[in-house]
Amino acid sequence: MLQPRSTTLQNSTTVRSRNAVRWARVAVQAAYLVSEGLGTTVAERLFSTPRRHARPARERAILASGRPFQVPVQLRSPQARGAKVELAAWRWGHGPTVLLVHGWEGRGTQLGAFVEPLVAAGFSVVAFDAPGHGDSAGNRLYLTDHADAIADVAAYVGPVHGVVAHSFGVVALLVAHLRHGFDPLRNVAIAPNVLLEDAFTRFARTVALDDADRAALELSIGAHAGISPSALDLPRLASGRDAGLLVFHDRDDREVPFLHGHELASVWPNAQLRPTTGLGHRKILRDPDVVASAVTFLREGVRAPASDLIREVDRYLDARP
Repeated sequence: MLQPRSTTLQNSTTVRSRNAVRWARVAVQAAYLVSEGLGTTVAERLFSTPRRHARPARERAILASGRPFQVPVQLRSPQARGAKVELAAWRWGHGPTVLLVHGWEGRGTQLGAFVEPLVAAGFSVVAFDAPGHGDSAGNRLYLTDHADAIADVAAYVGPVHGVVAHSFGVVALLVAHLRHGFDPLRNVAIAPNVLLEDAFTRFARTVALDDADRAALELSIGAHAGISPSALDLPRLASGRDAGLLVFHDRDDREVPFLHGHELASVWPNAQLRPTTGLGHRKILRDPDVVASAVTFLREGVRAPASDLIREVDRYLDARP
């Protein structure tokens, strides 16, 4: 009885997605008919404006168990002009901090499957919604602003032992190191979207841009983000790193090709690549084997978790007004 309804919902989502792509293409092409400049402006706005999605019940349950707080961050891209925004954030557990970093149009709780296992392993877990995402303020986001937000959140919550990042959040993590020297000891990259030339190519194909229009779009985005495309070359971002890296990428990922994860692991020293199959771009975030392997990797070199008695004292202190 449930399968037909599930299939119907899936088909409906697919139809809406296809319609959104068609309307985006029409809007961009109509703008280019007016002028090249307007076309570039409209294409860039589409590229930098994330859609917000409702949290499913499993994510709302995870939030209910966390301790909410706000993090003040400054957006340093030329387009943002130093705007200050408050980011929604949550913390669970006690111990060395592991930061969860979501991707484009995501939310911190998309990585919620990691919370309970990490807390059980003796970690404190922090998740946040990037500017323009989830419960945080804003409506546009450039890569540099996401990177700056990561650095600001990390500085606010104290020393960060490790990071679990997904998709676009992985390249933002790399840029946070480039711009701020943010360098946690352990890094887990899941379905990393790190070959930005490929991302530009796929977007240009989606809205039917020719080579000249795509080049103009890249220059405009670089100017407004405050970083040149050459600075985002993957070997430049990832080579020479001493920190540990564990990469998970599904061979059947239709949103970010497996090549991204493979290339990241090949240029980052001491990186490990764990391919998966049949999990796609998002189910991989909830796969028990992926979560367990990531927690084991993050625990390397960390003291054993505190005793149950100490944990009970910590929970009691948290509950006090």
